Amino acid sequence: MQSSKASSSPVNTLLAPFLLQFQKGLLGQVSSSIPLLTTLTQYYVNQPSKRMRPCLILLMCQATNGLGSEWHVKLLEAQASTIDSSEPLSENVLPSQICLAQIIEMLHVASLLHDDVIDEADTRRGAPSVPAVFGNHRTILGGDYLLGRAMALAASLGCTEVTSLVANAVCTLVEGELVQLGDIRSLDAQGRALDTTSVLRHVVAVPQDDPELSGWWEEYLQKTYMKTASLFAHALQCGVLLGGVGTHERWKAIAGSYGERLGMAFQLIDDLLDFEGDAQKLGKPANADLSLGIATAPVFFAVQEDASLRPLVLRRFNKPGDIEKMAQGVRRTQALTRTRELAEYYARWAQEALGMLPDSMARRALHELTAAVLTRQS
Repeated sequence: MQSSKASSSPVNTLLAPFLLQFQKGLLGQVSSSIPLLTTLTQYYVNQPSKRMRPCLILLMCQATNGLGSEWHVKLLEAQASTIDSSEPLSENVLPSQICLAQIIEMLHVASLLHDDVIDEADTRRGAPSVPAVFGNHRTILGGDYLLGRAMALAASLGCTEVTSLVANAVCTLVEGELVQLGDIRSLDAQGRALDTTSVLRHVVAVPQDDPELSGWWEEYLQKTYMKTASLFAHALQCGVLLGGVGTHERWKAIAGSYGERLGMAFQLIDDLLDFEGDAQKLGKPANADLSLGIATAPVFFAVQEDASLRPLVLRRFNKPGDIEKMAQGVRRTQALTRTRELAEYYARWAQEALGMLPDSMARRALHELTAAVLTRQS
């Protein structure tokens, strides 16, 4: 037995039996009868990646399988469907749940393809982006193809609630992109990110006499939920449903709450790294969001501390020197420290949700993965 810390980690121990099967199946699922389309859709899939969403699904399934009232039904269905399969059946993660992990990764990759067109990105993960290699038109079509394949796979799982959740995740991603582009100014309750009122008042501490800044924060938190956290939440809810958890059983709500909160922390760290991360490790240039006119948590915290930076946000950093001035303002103030503290708040909140699950190696692995989100460098 290996003694290294990495090899003994609960995360690695629990994921290792499934990741090769996941990757092999994913490459097959994104393939097309058109070779060019296969090359395009596999381009990001073949690159090194954290695979955060699939890993979370596989661990949450291991933490909750056996808890749902319909677990034995799901297990019998899995046994019947794998009689002629060369892959051995594991009760830790069912074939349908591995398929779900592939579906969610396909949705994620599709969003990357579309984002790279919208953002006019030349690189992704330190390599030329798909639009840079294949052009915008082909990239958009590749993203559309992945969305179609993902929805077809979701329907094949035979659970209408899972299909609905996957579809809702796609819709929410699109709405979040429109919020970021500034095309939506108000959202109904469905698009709200957790309890933003409490977060803004007690954690962010936005001055009550500054409705403009409060509005920016509200929009930012909504967008963060819609573009990132909602997919985490929907994915984990789908995972427990496929493990026999009923719609109204508490395990579904726990999985969703954990996913939402971890997703918020994950994106906050991503926004922080845009200012303090290593561009080579990130695979994208520093201050990338500012160059796109996008303001994130570090910017808003800096504005709270230095009002002279507010005009730069209002004009979306479009004057010469604006990006450099804002980046300096973020680093000069406590903005990065406060952004990390906000991410830690959401991570602690996610850990609280995990605490409602029975103790297991999988739950401990999820705790470990949650802590790792806060210390990641890329």
